[in-house]
This record gives sequence, C-alpha cells and structure tokens, in this order.
Amino acid sequence: MEFCKEQDVNAYPAIKLFHQPRDGEAGEIGTERYRGKRTVNAIKSFVTKWELPVMSYVPAANLAYFKSINDIVVVAYVRKDQVNLVETFGAVAKRHWKDFVFGYVTEAQAVDAEGLAMPALALYKNTDGENKVLNGPFKETDVETLLEGASSMLIGDFNERTMDQYMRGKLSGYIFVSNENEASAVRKELTPVVRKLEKYLAFGIADAVEYAPMARSFGLSKDVFPALVVHAPHNDNVFTYKQGRKIVAPVVDDMLNTILHSKAQSGQIFGENAPEMGASNPKGHDEL
Repeated sequence: MEFCKEQDVNAYPAIKLFHQPRDGEAGEIGTERYRGKRTVNAIKSFVTKWELPVMSYVPAANLAYFKSINDIVVVAYVRKDQVNLVETFGAVAKRHWKDFVFGYVTEAQAVDAEGLAMPALALYKNTDGENKVLNGPFKETDVETLLEGASSMLIGDFNERTMDQYMRGKLSGYIFVSNENEASAVRKELTPVVRKLEKYLAFGIADAVEYAPMARSFGLSKDVFPALVVHAPHNDNVFTYKQGRKIVAPVVDDMLNTILHSKAQSGQIFGENAPEMGASNPKGHDEL
C-alpha cells in the first residue's frame, strides 16, 4: 500500500510502466500510466510502443514480422537517398508514436514484394485488415491525413459507452465473442461486407461473458462463440446466424441483404449451410 501511494496509485487494478529516457535523451527513469482496455492485446500494444524506437529502420527480412507487431503499423517505403522523406516521416512519428508503430524500409526487394513503388506509405491495420496506401512523395500533412481515423473500426466495440449508437434506427449487428482472437478474425472476415452496407447498419463486437444476459435475451446458447445476431430496433425483429457455424462473409452478405430487402421473418435463422466451426475453435476469456 505504501509503495502504491508513493507511485500515486489510488485505484486498482492499475498498470504503470517504468521506462528509460526515450531515444538517448538524458533524464531519470520515467513512468507512464496505462489507461487503455484491460486485454492482453491492448496491454501488449502499449508495451510494444515503448520498447521500440519512435521510428524503426526495418530490413527487408524483418518486414513481414514488423507489419504484424502491433494493431496498427505505419511503414514508409523510401530510397536511401530520400533523406528528406525519412525526416518528414520521423517528425510525424514523434507526435504519434504512442498511438502507432512507425518504421521505414529502403530495400527495393521489400517494396517489390508489397507491389508498391518508392516512395510510398502503407498503413497496416491488423485489427480488421483495412489497410491503406499512399503512393508518391509525401509531406507531413499527407502522413497526418493517412493516420486520421486509423484507430476507429467499422465494426466497433459494443460497451456501455457506445451502446446508444447501436440502438437507433439502423439495423444493429451484435457479434458475441469469448476472446480477442475471435474478435479479430470476425472483423477481418466481415469488414468488407459491412463497409458496403454501412449506411443501413451498425455492427459491434460484444464480450460474450460481460453481455451474456443480452446474448441469452436474443435466444443464443452459452459457450458457442463467436455468435451473430441482427436486431431491428424500430420493430424489435431479431435474426440469428446459426450457432456452431463459421461466420463467413458470403453468408452474412446474403443474410443482411435478405433482411434489408424485407424478405426475412423475425426469428429466422441464417447460415444453415455455412461450414461448421470445428473442435479447434478457440475458447476462453482473455480480459484481465
């Protein structure tokens, strides 16, 4: 307790990172309080950003690993003689390194493997696969524009702070998951489908443990996740994706279009012909 008071910790649980000065700067050991989600991936992301330099040089052999090292990774592909672009990229990295991981590549074979031409910027979103590319020379404002909205996801998180946006006029899609791996896999699978129909619906990831009563109210069985339900707030109609079946984009696309064209009946179950999830489907709850 005394140690906690010394570290200005008054609420629990709490996480504080003790770190050396950044990038060779002089000074004493500092502390940074973690204020993000208490999940394995979120905490790992927080620590990763403090472990890495503000901007990393990435050899071609390490690019595949570097691209996957964090939820969002921003890479500049530049020639060795384009020092001004490296400096431009570094200036933006200094402002945003706590939010994103930054790296630059100068080897031509890495650029060729990515199907790009130097110079170029690429933003890799490992959360939902909505990567972005900016071709050609860039200024600081161009990098800033690329970063705008990068942390937001089309399929968001359903929680107490966001639940109002799912209970309005649009169709609401709820994906109940038991761990972060399920959430990431479903986001990558369904984001292109939801992108096409975003004017008409709002999709969110819901924690299957925290929102178990809500899942049951939709008629879902416990311990069979991920599970998908679509709810129409204006008439309280509910449509279910068959539990135990893989949530795949073509089937969900057909499901949503059938509902939107008023060809579905409340209580209808979709996905009967989707592949079974199989015994290897990950289970467990990984929030801390």
